Amino acid sequence: MRRRSGNVKPMRVRSPRIVHHDDRRHWGWWLLALLLLLAALWQVFEYGKRQGGYDAGKVLAERLRLASEMAEQERRLEEARAEVARYRRQAEIERQASRQLQQEMMKLQEELTALRSEVKMLKGLISSGAGSLYVRDFELEPAGEPARYRYRFTLVQVKENVELTRGKLVMKLAGRSGKKRRKLDRAEFSPDGEKTVKLEFRHYQDVEGEILLPEGFEPKELQIEFLPRNKELKKLEAVFPWPQAQPEKKA
Repeated sequence: MRRRSGNVKPMRVRSPRIVHHDDRRHWGWWLLALLLLLAALWQVFEYGKRQGGYDAGKVLAERLRLASEMAEQERRLEEARAEVARYRRQAEIERQASRQLQQEMMKLQEELTALRSEVKMLKGLISSGAGSLYVRDFELEPAGEPARYRYRFTLVQVKENVELTRGKLVMKLAGRSGKKRRKLDRAEFSPDGEKTVKLEFRHYQDVEGEILLPEGFEPKELQIEFLPRNKELKKLEAVFPWPQAQPEKKA
């Protein structure tokens, strides 16, 4: 066996090359193809709109017209609502006026009934021939203070040929002071201090006033006289008993 002597000469060893392909080119081609496809589709879409008669300007104008019409309809709706509210208020006012008118008519009907009754009574008085001057609706009641009273009555003249009745009213209060009988003139018990009252009226006159009893005086009756100045009328005399105090009820 032969032996080699000396240095061993080194040998170069070549490694295999690995080639890497750049994939970005493939993505670029795909992106370009996609853009071209989108552009084609857009062209087809625009072509379809043109073929179908689509006009963007007309569409915009139509939208503006519809918006304006809608605003006009809303304005009319608000006006209609306001008009309805006004009619409702007017109807409520008319209902209130109608109720008030009905109440007034009922009141007038009651007054008419009372006047008819009064006319009937006055006609009866005239036909009886008993006289032409009368006292009606006499009332006498306490005035809220001791010894103070309030009276009211109506003086009526029923003679047809007398237009204006003139005269003076005289009032007297008959009663007792202790054991003595006494008659007071109007000036002695009336707060105004007048002895007589001058009256001038047509057909009737309402009379009212107060009575202040002197201390220790016990009234029995109130006498009312009317002295007419008209020659056609006769003197009026009327007497009204003093109301008796009601005894207090025991609890």
